[in-house]
Amino acid sequence: MSSTNTRLKPAPPSDDASDATLPPAERTGTREVTATGTGTRESTATRLTGPLGLGAEATSTLIAPLEAGELPNVAAIRGPRLDQILLLTTGVLVVLIVGLLAALSVASTQSQFEETALRSKERIQDQARELGQTVGQTIALTSATNLRDNNYAFLEEVAGSIVKTNPNILRVQIFDPDGVKMADSEKGAEKDEGAGAAGANSGRTAERRLVSAFYRGQPISEIQEPIDYGSSSGKGLVVISYSLGGLQKQLETLEQDKRATVRANTVRMLGLGLGFVVLAGVLVAFQSRRISRPLGVLTGKVMQLAAGDLSARAGTARGAGREVLTLGVVFNHMAERIKVLLDDVRAKAQLERDVSLARTVQETLLPGRDAVQVGAVRIAGLVVTADACGGDWWFRAGLDERRVVIGIGDVTGHGLSTSLVATSATSGFASAMTLREPSQINAQMLITALNVTLANVGRGEHQMSSALAVIDVENGAIDYAAGAHPSPLVFNRHSGQVASLPARGPLLGASVSSQFTSRQAQLRPGDIVVWYTDGLTEARDAGSKLYGNQRLAAAVQANAHLSAEALRDVILADARAFSAGLPQRDDITVVVAEFSPA
Repeated sequence: MSSTNTRLKPAPPSDDASDATLPPAERTGTREVTATGTGTRESTATRLTGPLGLGAEATSTLIAPLEAGELPNVAAIRGPRLDQILLLTTGVLVVLIVGLLAALSVASTQSQFEETALRSKERIQDQARELGQTVGQTIALTSATNLRDNNYAFLEEVAGSIVKTNPNILRVQIFDPDGVKMADSEKGAEKDEGAGAAGANSGRTAERRLVSAFYRGQPISEIQEPIDYGSSSGKGLVVISYSLGGLQKQLETLEQDKRATVRANTVRMLGLGLGFVVLAGVLVAFQSRRISRPLGVLTGKVMQLAAGDLSARAGTARGAGREVLTLGVVFNHMAERIKVLLDDVRAKAQLERDVSLARTVQETLLPGRDAVQVGAVRIAGLVVTADACGGDWWFRAGLDERRVVIGIGDVTGHGLSTSLVATSATSGFASAMTLREPSQINAQMLITALNVTLANVGRGEHQMSSALAVIDVENGAIDYAAGAHPSPLVFNRHSGQVASLPARGPLLGASVSSQFTSRQAQLRPGDIVVWYTDGLTEARDAGSKLYGNQRLAAAVQANAHLSAEALRDVILADARAFSAGLPQRDDITVVVAEFSPA
């Protein structure tokens, strides 16, 4: 820059431009100061940590190659071995299965015997009931005439003969309607205290029924059959005591058979279980050895790899199962990948050094984030990169005592190459202003020189959109040109009107012969000019809706009372809030200039 150029000095901070207006994410952005001569310049290539800041902060930390540290003490690991676990679990499983089978066998045996006993009991009871009813009906028919004739001796003979002819009938009793015993097969039974239920009937009713009782200490079934012999007092009653001793003996025999069968089954199941446990133990010991030995070998190879021996490889484990074979194959693949990744880490470390250097150079060439006051014009700008190095840039410089130059650009693409192109463009922009006297410099000459520089540097592979303006800080006259860049927004604080500074031109860098024209306009007191890159208006929310020019205009209108630096920060904060939760897709640059003559 020629010696006649006016050096821009930082404007005194205003209340509106304090860091308190910045969101926390932006206040924590990267801020590096690089020495330039005897002074310092603060970088504005700031990457936000909020939603608009895409990706993590660029790091200058180099990733060192894999180094083997202190290896773990494998011998200190306690616990059962794999073969022990397999043997124990198999033994428990076999014992459990045999125990369940034994329990099932015992339950099945008991169920069968109980079912047999129940059927026998029901069959004997049915026989007793049928026999008792037959005998009772016979006696009732025989006794009816004798009861009317009071021939009790004959009744005694009938009762006694029935007991003698049928061993299961222990006793026969005949009662009149008043409950008085008329005949009994057992002589002197009225004096026998052991008769129990078969003694004198003091409360019997003349009805047919079957009840359980005891006679001389043994269970019986008492069968009662009414006798209708025409008495005015009612019906008589025949009571037959049927012995259940045979049933009792059958049940005892079944119980003994059941116990013998259960014992035999238990002994048989214990023998089978012991045999199964021994056989399973032998098989498990053999198989677990086949599995654990290759795993031990593989563990040794893993320890070799952990110690830094990248040549460690696992052999083929025959008979160990598909899983162990797969584990060996995966280990070998992992060892190969680790070796490749180490080479990639070294290459990445070198790339990170290059990126860090490029970022440092780029940040050194960008203006500081603090606003500057040049006459009636106050200027503030900021670049928010999407990657470690961005393709956006902006520039400000004084031409002479009355004019100041403002430039902004956006190189297509991302990454290191675009940052180098942007850095070259910024350098070329500064160099173009030193080629001629300040009085000969205008927007058309600057953008043409910038296009030639970019075309020669990028060789047609990189293009850039750009907008340039030369502003007279005393009267507000503005000379501007653009190449495929969004038109800056103009808002007047006093009238509330929104306008723009449209200019046409092709992308810079496509051809050295590209033609550009400039246009002129007049800024009014209170005008605010906002230059921006398309990363701002093309920011998207969760529904893929664009931030757009209308929201930008609304943000400027709502905060037009703020200073240039505060308005810049509010616009960036609004874009970050709009895209909350989404990564930043493109670099964002905002430059604000306010024309406020005294």
